[in-house]
Amino acid sequence: MFSWHEQLRSKGSVEPLVGAAIGVGMTAEAAERGGADFLLALNAGRYRVMGAASIAAMLPLDNANRFTDHFARREILDRVGVPVFFGASAFDPRLELDAFVAELAAAGYHGIANFPTSIHYDGRFRRALEEAGLGYAREVELLRAAQRQGLATFGYAKSRKEIQQLLQTGVDILCLNFGWNAGGTRALAQAFTLEEAADRARRIFSEVRQESPQTICVVEGGPIVSPDDMYRVCRDARADGYVGGSTLDRMPLEISVMQKTSAFKAFSVLQQADAAQSRETMRAARLTGIAGQSKAVARLLDQVVKLAGTNLPILIVGEKGLGRTTLARSLHALANRKGGLTMLNGADREVPAAEMLFGAEADFGRVRRNGALDAREATVVVENAGALDEAAQQHILSWLERGETERVGGSRSHTPQGRLVLIASPEDLAQGRLAGELAARLQPGRLDLQPLRDRPEDIPAHARAYLETIGEARQLGPLEISADGYRVLFAHDWQENTRELRRVVEQAAVLNEGRVIGSQVLRAVIEASDGTHGATTPLAEKDWILDALRRHRFRRGETATFLGISRKTLYNKMRRAGLLD
Repeated sequence: MFSWHEQLRSKGSVEPLVGAAIGVGMTAEAAERGGADFLLALNAGRYRVMGAASIAAMLPLDNANRFTDHFARREILDRVGVPVFFGASAFDPRLELDAFVAELAAAGYHGIANFPTSIHYDGRFRRALEEAGLGYAREVELLRAAQRQGLATFGYAKSRKEIQQLLQTGVDILCLNFGWNAGGTRALAQAFTLEEAADRARRIFSEVRQESPQTICVVEGGPIVSPDDMYRVCRDARADGYVGGSTLDRMPLEISVMQKTSAFKAFSVLQQADAAQSRETMRAARLTGIAGQSKAVARLLDQVVKLAGTNLPILIVGEKGLGRTTLARSLHALANRKGGLTMLNGADREVPAAEMLFGAEADFGRVRRNGALDAREATVVVENAGALDEAAQQHILSWLERGETERVGGSRSHTPQGRLVLIASPEDLAQGRLAGELAARLQPGRLDLQPLRDRPEDIPAHARAYLETIGEARQLGPLEISADGYRVLFAHDWQENTRELRRVVEQAAVLNEGRVIGSQVLRAVIEASDGTHGATTPLAEKDWILDALRRHRFRRGETATFLGISRKTLYNKMRRAGLLD
């Protein structure tokens, strides 16, 4: 028995063995660095990196052996230190097996695997192959020839009959294959569920070990598409390990390239965030905490600057977590008003709101309490304006319509001198909590704050502002978020708006080591705040496109621009994902 075989057997008793079925040198080197115990150079792997499906390996597109040997010698054999098995095709009737195997041994391959293999054929075609002497029996003879040359053998099999043929040769590694892989953009229908695959492997490997205890038993293909899947099947079946093909190159590449390309495109958003603003809007942005470069933010800042210099009452409408109170407070400073700033809560029932705003009179017209709006150049901010009682709303409407109103309990009119700022939610207006006449009268001074989830392009500006504050406070120097980190932030729905974003960024800054905060830290913080557990998987392309379409109200032109692709590419991706009628 080969020394490497003993090493694999020993290692497999401690941890699952992992083999990588690959077709390019870069993947081979990466798999070795990741801890792969052995490699299989297969034509299927080469076709995958060329953009074709693995099943192309079964078609007469080229001389499979020459095709595989060409890339394996140039890119793999001399570049890795783990055993390399050559995926050898036995279909060619002109192939003299012993001479061919001798060439492979001289080239430096550690062993031979029967691939492409007839196990992926069935029915009449499979029977015709066997009758012609070009089927599985010839693959078994190929492995025997490898043993005669002192090479290790790796045998693919599906059925018990095939497995029995392999055991008769004394095969070193037996791979129970469940068909082409599920998952990714080229997923195929599966014959087994994960539970069925584990149960089948358990029964077969139990029989194999009774007959050939030294044979290494591994699984591959079908429903096994993730490390968790591998662990479940290997644990239940007591398999020695797993071989990954598409799961180690095609599917990770699809996700990684999509994410990285999107991350690089995110830099265009960052560049836009650096565009110069006017001195006034910059001051307004600094005081209000409004940040970003979306059209909504630009429009809002322009409105704030214009309204700050007037005496118009203000109605701020937006969801919680958008900085509504900060905006209301900042209007007082932007207007350079000399009076005081008073904060009231419309839901407070201890003192009637109308009395707090406009004051109250005692008997004989004597002023018992001045209202908050009586002070000249004062600003009064009322939070939860939708909770104001009817009397308070009528007093406000009367004042706005006539320029004067009565104190509570009095009959004499007086003219409040302060400025009123009301804060309400979209639900307050939709459900009529704020009287329709009052809302209409406040329309000239209305400021609408859009939810953060509808303007993801503003996320970088907010995040960088939070990081700047943290970096200064901790004297760490400037902190940054990586491009793929911004991709994670763009994909989140931010139900609590900028308040939630600030919490996530600050928590990530505390947990992160170094100056650049990456996607893993941000994703972990978001998962923890959402109450989820375990690793998250990146957005599938379909979900990624749907998310972008939703953010841009299904306008394809804007969606394509945001994703950094052409309209034609977006259309093709939507068609492949089944998003077109």
